[in-house]
Amino acid sequence: MKKVLAFGEILLRLSADGDTIIGSRSFSACYGGTESNVLAFLTALGHSTKYLSALPENALGKAALLHLERLGVDTSDVLVGGDTMGMYFAENGTASRGANVVYARRHSAFTHLDENSFDFDKVFDGVDLFHISGISFALSPSSCALSYRLIREARERGVAVSFDFNYRPALWTTEEALPKLGKAAALADILLASHRDLETFMQTDEEKAFEDYPLCTHLVLRDRTVLAPDRHSVRVTVMRNDGARCEILPFTFPVTEKIGGGDAFNGGMLHGLLEGTNLADATYFAVAAFAMKHTVPGDVLAVPEQKIRDFMSRTEGLLP
Repeated sequence: MKKVLAFGEILLRLSADGDTIIGSRSFSACYGGTESNVLAFLTALGHSTKYLSALPENALGKAALLHLERLGVDTSDVLVGGDTMGMYFAENGTASRGANVVYARRHSAFTHLDENSFDFDKVFDGVDLFHISGISFALSPSSCALSYRLIREARERGVAVSFDFNYRPALWTTEEALPKLGKAAALADILLASHRDLETFMQTDEEKAFEDYPLCTHLVLRDRTVLAPDRHSVRVTVMRNDGARCEILPFTFPVTEKIGGGDAFNGGMLHGLLEGTNLADATYFAVAAFAMKHTVPGDVLAVPEQKIRDFMSRTEGLLP
Protein backbone atom coordinates (compact mmCIF):
# COMPACT_ATOMS: atom_id res chain seq x y z
CA MET A 1 0.00 0.00 0.00
CA LYS A 2 1.35 3.42 -1.00
CA LYS A 3 0.54 6.83 0.45
CA VAL A 4 -0.77 9.44 -1.98
CA LEU A 5 -1.21 13.15 -1.25
CA ALA A 6 -3.27 15.39 -3.53
CA PHE A 7 -3.97 19.12 -3.61
CA GLY A 8 -7.11 20.58 -5.12
CA GLU A 9 -10.59 21.95 -4.59
CA ILE A 10 -13.60 19.79 -3.84
CA LEU A 11 -16.79 21.20 -5.32
CA LEU A 12 -20.52 20.98 -4.84
CA ARG A 13 -21.88 19.64 -8.13
CA LEU A 14 -25.43 20.62 -9.09
CA SER A 15 -26.74 18.66 -12.08
CA ALA A 16 -29.73 20.03 -13.96
CA ASP A 17 -32.69 17.70 -13.73
CA GLY A 18 -34.06 19.28 -16.90
CA ASP A 19 -32.41 19.41 -20.32
CA THR A 20 -30.59 22.68 -19.66
CA ILE A 21 -29.32 24.72 -16.74
CA ILE A 22 -31.45 27.66 -17.86
CA GLY A 23 -34.61 25.59 -18.17
CA SER A 24 -34.17 23.39 -15.10
CA ARG A 25 -36.18 24.10 -11.96
CA SER A 26 -34.38 21.52 -9.83
CA PHE A 27 -30.83 20.23 -9.48
CA SER A 28 -29.38 17.02 -8.07
CA ALA A 29 -26.44 17.57 -5.71
CA CYS A 30 -23.26 15.61 -5.08
CA TYR A 31 -19.63 16.40 -4.27
CA GLY A 32 -16.65 16.01 -6.54
CA GLY A 33 -13.52 17.51 -7.99
CA THR A 34 -10.73 15.97 -10.00
CA GLU A 35 -8.11 15.43 -7.27
CA SER A 36 -10.59 14.23 -4.66
CA ASN A 37 -12.07 11.82 -7.22
CA VAL A 38 -8.63 10.37 -7.92
CA LEU A 39 -7.97 9.94 -4.19
CA ALA A 40 -11.33 8.27 -3.61
CA PHE A 41 -10.60 5.67 -6.28
CA LEU A 42 -7.05 5.08 -5.04
CA THR A 43 -8.44 4.58 -1.52
CA ALA A 44 -10.88 1.97 -2.80
CA LEU A 45 -7.93 0.27 -4.54
CA GLY A 46 -6.16 -0.08 -1.19
CA HIS A 47 -3.87 2.94 -0.96
CA SER A 48 -3.56 5.42 1.90
CA THR A 49 -4.64 8.87 0.76
CA LYS A 50 -4.56 12.40 2.14
CA TYR A 51 -6.22 15.54 0.77
CA LEU A 52 -4.94 19.11 0.96
CA SER A 53 -7.72 21.61 0.44
CA ALA A 54 -9.95 24.21 2.10
CA LEU A 55 -13.66 24.24 2.82
CA PRO A 56 -16.02 26.83 4.30
CA GLU A 57 -17.04 26.68 7.93
CA ASN A 58 -20.68 25.88 7.30
CA ALA A 59 -23.00 22.97 6.56
CA LEU A 60 -21.78 22.62 2.96
CA GLY A 61 -18.18 22.36 4.10
CA LYS A 62 -19.09 19.79 6.74
CA ALA A 63 -21.05 17.74 4.21
CA ALA A 64 -18.08 17.71 1.83
CA LEU A 65 -15.78 16.57 4.65
CA LEU A 66 -18.18 13.75 5.51
CA HIS A 67 -18.27 12.75 1.84
CA LEU A 68 -14.47 12.41 1.79
CA GLU A 69 -14.33 10.64 5.15
CA ARG A 70 -16.97 8.10 4.08
CA LEU A 71 -14.73 7.32 1.10
CA GLY A 72 -11.78 6.77 3.45
CA VAL A 73 -9.74 9.84 2.44
CA ASP A 74 -7.69 11.47 5.23
CA THR A 75 -9.01 15.04 5.66
CA SER A 76 -6.85 16.05 8.63
CA ASP A 77 -5.08 18.66 6.49
CA VAL A 78 -8.22 20.16 4.95
CA LEU A 79 -8.44 23.70 6.32
CA VAL A 80 -11.85 25.00 7.40
CA GLY A 81 -12.69 28.70 7.29
CA GLY A 82 -14.65 31.33 5.40
CA ASP A 83 -18.16 30.94 4.12
CA THR A 84 -17.96 30.22 0.37
CA MET A 85 -17.72 26.84 -1.32
CA GLY A 86 -16.78 26.26 -4.94
CA MET A 87 -19.65 24.92 -7.03
CA TYR A 88 -20.38 23.92 -10.58
CA PHE A 89 -23.61 23.45 -12.47
CA ALA A 90 -23.78 20.72 -15.13
CA GLU A 91 -26.12 19.73 -17.94
CA ASN A 92 -25.76 16.54 -19.97
CA GLY A 93 -26.54 17.92 -23.41
CA THR A 94 -28.31 16.20 -26.29
CA ALA A 95 -27.49 14.78 -29.72
CA SER A 96 -27.17 18.27 -31.22
CA ARG A 97 -25.87 20.10 -28.13
CA GLY A 98 -22.87 19.09 -26.06
CA ALA A 99 -22.63 18.96 -22.29
CA ASN A 100 -22.22 22.27 -20.47
CA VAL A 101 -20.62 23.28 -17.16
CA VAL A 102 -20.91 26.63 -15.36
CA TYR A 103 -18.47 27.32 -12.51
CA ALA A 104 -19.13 29.39 -9.38
CA ARG A 105 -15.84 29.22 -7.49
CA ARG A 106 -14.06 32.56 -7.83
CA HIS A 107 -14.06 33.54 -4.14
CA SER A 108 -14.18 30.11 -2.52
CA ALA A 109 -12.24 29.21 0.61
CA PHE A 110 -9.76 27.31 -1.56
CA THR A 111 -8.77 30.38 -3.58
CA HIS A 112 -7.47 32.06 -0.40
CA LEU A 113 -4.90 29.36 0.36
CA ASP A 114 -1.28 30.49 0.10
CA GLU A 115 2.27 29.29 0.79
CA ASN A 116 1.80 29.80 4.54
CA SER A 117 -1.28 27.59 4.76
CA PHE A 118 0.39 24.23 5.45
CA ASP A 119 3.23 22.67 7.42
CA PHE A 120 5.07 21.00 4.54
CA ASP A 121 7.07 18.61 6.71
CA LYS A 122 3.83 17.37 8.25
CA VAL A 123 1.79 16.98 5.09
CA PHE A 124 4.55 15.16 3.16
CA ASP A 125 5.43 12.77 5.97
CA GLY A 126 5.51 9.22 4.59
CA VAL A 127 4.09 10.27 1.18
CA ASP A 128 5.07 8.23 -1.91
CA LEU A 129 3.26 10.28 -4.58
CA PHE A 130 1.98 13.84 -4.82
CA HIS A 131 -0.84 14.45 -7.33
CA ILE A 132 -2.01 17.80 -8.67
CA SER A 133 -3.86 19.14 -11.70
CA GLY A 134 -3.70 22.27 -13.80
CA ILE A 135 -6.97 23.51 -12.34
CA SER A 136 -5.28 24.61 -9.10
CA PHE A 137 -2.97 26.89 -11.10
CA ALA A 138 -5.99 28.67 -12.63
CA LEU A 139 -8.09 29.54 -9.61
CA SER A 140 -6.16 32.39 -7.96
CA PRO A 141 -2.62 33.84 -7.85
CA SER A 142 -2.14 32.48 -4.33
CA SER A 143 -3.34 28.96 -5.15
CA CYS A 144 -1.06 29.02 -8.21
CA ALA A 145 1.96 29.99 -6.09
CA LEU A 146 1.08 27.32 -3.53
CA SER A 147 0.76 24.70 -6.30
CA TYR A 148 4.31 25.36 -7.47
CA ARG A 149 5.56 25.37 -3.89
CA LEU A 150 3.98 21.99 -3.19
CA ILE A 151 5.61 20.48 -6.29
CA ARG A 152 9.00 21.86 -5.24
CA GLU A 153 8.54 20.58 -1.68
CA ALA A 154 7.65 17.14 -3.02
CA ARG A 155 10.72 17.01 -5.26
CA GLU A 156 13.03 18.15 -2.45
CA ARG A 157 11.76 15.23 -0.35
CA GLY A 158 12.13 12.65 -3.11
CA VAL A 159 8.35 12.31 -3.50
CA ALA A 160 7.22 11.46 -7.04
CA VAL A 161 4.92 14.06 -8.68
CA SER A 162 2.02 13.28 -11.00
CA PHE A 163 0.57 16.18 -12.97
CA ASP A 164 -2.75 16.12 -14.83
CA PHE A 165 -3.02 19.05 -17.26
CA ASN A 166 -6.84 19.14 -17.01
CA TYR A 167 -7.09 22.37 -18.98
CA ARG A 168 -10.50 24.01 -18.55
CA PRO A 169 -11.24 26.84 -21.04
CA ALA A 170 -14.02 28.09 -18.74
CA LEU A 171 -11.34 28.99 -16.17
CA TRP A 172 -8.64 30.62 -18.35
CA THR A 173 -7.39 31.07 -21.88
CA THR A 174 -4.76 28.96 -23.61
CA GLU A 175 -2.44 31.97 -23.58
CA GLU A 176 -2.84 32.38 -19.82
CA ALA A 177 -2.38 28.66 -19.17
CA LEU A 178 0.59 28.01 -21.46
CA PRO A 179 3.49 29.30 -19.33
CA LYS A 180 2.06 27.99 -16.06
CA LEU A 181 1.19 24.49 -17.23
CA GLY A 182 4.45 24.12 -19.13
CA LYS A 183 6.43 25.10 -16.03
CA ALA A 184 4.51 22.61 -13.87
CA ALA A 185 4.96 19.82 -16.41
CA ALA A 186 8.73 20.33 -16.40
CA LEU A 187 8.78 19.42 -12.67
CA ALA A 188 6.66 16.25 -12.84
CA ASP A 189 7.59 12.56 -12.95
CA ILE A 190 4.25 11.36 -14.35
CA LEU A 191 2.46 13.47 -16.95
CA LEU A 192 -1.24 12.76 -17.56
CA ALA A 193 -2.12 14.53 -20.78
CA SER A 194 -3.69 14.47 -24.23
CA HIS A 195 -2.01 15.01 -27.58
CA ARG A 196 -3.41 18.55 -27.48
CA ASP A 197 -1.62 19.14 -24.16
CA LEU A 198 1.55 17.63 -25.61
CA GLU A 199 1.52 20.02 -28.56
CA THR A 200 0.00 23.14 -27.01
CA PHE A 201 1.33 23.29 -23.47
CA MET A 202 4.42 21.07 -23.59
CA GLN A 203 5.24 22.24 -27.14
CA THR A 204 6.84 18.94 -28.05
CA ASP A 205 5.92 15.59 -29.58
CA GLU A 206 6.17 11.91 -28.69
CA GLU A 207 9.66 11.57 -30.11
CA LYS A 208 11.17 14.49 -28.19
CA ALA A 209 9.05 14.50 -25.03
CA PHE A 210 11.54 12.81 -22.71
CA GLU A 211 14.39 14.86 -24.11
CA ASP A 212 12.47 18.11 -23.57
CA TYR A 213 11.14 17.00 -20.14
CA PRO A 214 14.04 15.08 -18.59
CA LEU A 215 12.40 14.67 -15.15
CA CYS A 216 9.45 12.81 -16.70
CA THR A 217 9.47 9.02 -16.28
CA HIS A 218 5.99 8.29 -17.68
CA LEU A 219 3.99 10.14 -20.33
CA VAL A 220 0.33 9.10 -20.46
CA LEU A 221 -1.67 10.37 -23.43
CA ARG A 222 -5.45 9.90 -23.50
CA ASP A 223 -7.64 11.22 -26.32
CA ARG A 224 -11.43 10.97 -26.30
CA THR A 225 -13.68 11.12 -29.36
CA VAL A 226 -17.43 11.76 -28.96
CA LEU A 227 -19.18 9.51 -31.48
CA ALA A 228 -22.68 10.18 -30.11
CA PRO A 229 -24.06 11.54 -26.82
CA ASP A 230 -24.24 8.00 -25.43
CA ARG A 231 -21.21 6.52 -27.19
CA HIS A 232 -17.59 7.67 -26.95
CA SER A 233 -14.23 6.19 -27.86
CA VAL A 234 -10.79 6.61 -26.31
CA ARG A 235 -7.27 6.10 -27.59
CA VAL A 236 -4.40 5.77 -25.10
CA THR A 237 -0.63 5.83 -25.49
CA VAL A 238 1.62 5.30 -22.46
CA MET A 239 5.38 5.76 -22.76
CA ARG A 240 8.16 5.20 -20.27
CA ASN A 241 11.52 6.93 -20.41
CA ASP A 242 13.35 3.61 -20.90
CA GLY A 243 11.59 3.13 -24.26
CA ALA A 244 8.72 0.92 -23.08
CA ARG A 245 5.41 1.75 -24.73
CA CYS A 246 1.80 0.57 -24.68
CA GLU A 247 -0.87 1.76 -27.10
CA ILE A 248 -4.59 1.02 -27.10
CA LEU A 249 -6.29 1.76 -30.39
CA PRO A 250 -9.70 3.49 -30.24
CA PHE A 251 -11.92 1.62 -27.79
CA THR A 252 -15.65 2.38 -27.93
CA PHE A 253 -17.84 2.37 -24.81
CA PRO A 254 -21.38 3.39 -23.72
CA VAL A 255 -21.95 6.63 -21.82
CA THR A 256 -24.67 7.40 -19.30
CA GLU A 257 -22.54 9.67 -17.05
CA LYS A 258 -20.14 12.14 -18.68
CA ILE A 259 -18.25 13.45 -15.63
CA GLY A 260 -15.41 11.79 -13.73
CA GLY A 261 -14.12 9.39 -16.37
CA GLY A 262 -10.74 11.07 -16.66
CA ASP A 263 -10.29 10.98 -12.89
CA ALA A 264 -11.07 7.25 -12.83
CA PHE A 265 -8.57 6.70 -15.64
CA ASN A 266 -5.88 8.65 -13.79
CA GLY A 267 -6.57 6.81 -10.54
CA GLY A 268 -6.35 3.46 -12.31
CA MET A 269 -3.15 4.44 -14.10
CA LEU A 270 -1.47 5.72 -10.94
CA HIS A 271 -2.51 2.53 -9.13
CA GLY A 272 -0.73 0.42 -11.72
CA LEU A 273 2.41 2.56 -11.61
CA LEU A 274 2.48 2.60 -7.81
CA GLU A 275 2.11 -1.18 -7.71
CA GLY A 276 4.83 -1.72 -10.30
CA THR A 277 2.41 -3.46 -12.65
CA ASN A 278 3.65 -4.07 -16.18
CA LEU A 279 2.83 -1.19 -18.51
CA ALA A 280 0.23 -3.02 -20.59
CA ASP A 281 -1.77 -4.25 -17.61
CA ALA A 282 -1.67 -0.82 -15.96
CA THR A 283 -2.91 0.82 -19.16
CA TYR A 284 -5.74 -1.63 -19.84
CA PHE A 285 -6.82 -1.40 -16.19
CA ALA A 286 -6.97 2.41 -16.45
CA VAL A 287 -9.02 2.25 -19.65
CA ALA A 288 -11.40 -0.23 -18.00
CA ALA A 289 -11.88 2.16 -15.06
CA PHE A 290 -12.46 5.01 -17.53
CA ALA A 291 -15.12 3.06 -19.42
CA MET A 292 -16.78 1.75 -16.26
CA LYS A 293 -17.03 5.23 -14.70
CA HIS A 294 -19.14 6.40 -17.65
CA THR A 295 -21.87 4.05 -16.41
CA VAL A 296 -21.69 5.17 -12.75
CA PRO A 297 -23.67 8.26 -11.64
CA GLY A 298 -21.95 11.13 -9.83
CA ASP A 299 -18.33 12.27 -9.83
CA VAL A 300 -16.67 9.32 -8.11
CA LEU A 301 -15.72 5.77 -8.99
CA ALA A 302 -14.91 4.12 -5.66
CA VAL A 303 -14.84 0.37 -6.26
CA PRO A 304 -12.24 -2.28 -5.36
CA GLU A 305 -9.80 -3.66 -7.92
CA GLN A 306 -11.72 -6.89 -8.41
CA LYS A 307 -14.76 -4.98 -9.67
CA ILE A 308 -12.61 -3.45 -12.42
CA ARG A 309 -11.04 -6.84 -13.19
CA ASP A 310 -14.51 -8.41 -13.48
CA PHE A 311 -15.58 -5.60 -15.81
CA MET A 312 -12.46 -6.19 -17.93
CA SER A 313 -13.17 -9.91 -18.23
CA ARG A 314 -16.72 -9.21 -19.46
CA THR A 315 -15.76 -6.49 -21.95
CA GLU A 316 -14.24 -7.34 -25.31
CA GLY A 317 -11.03 -5.42 -25.99
CA LEU A 318 -10.15 -4.67 -22.36
CA LEU A 319 -7.63 -7.43 -21.70
CA PRO A 320 -3.94 -7.04 -22.65
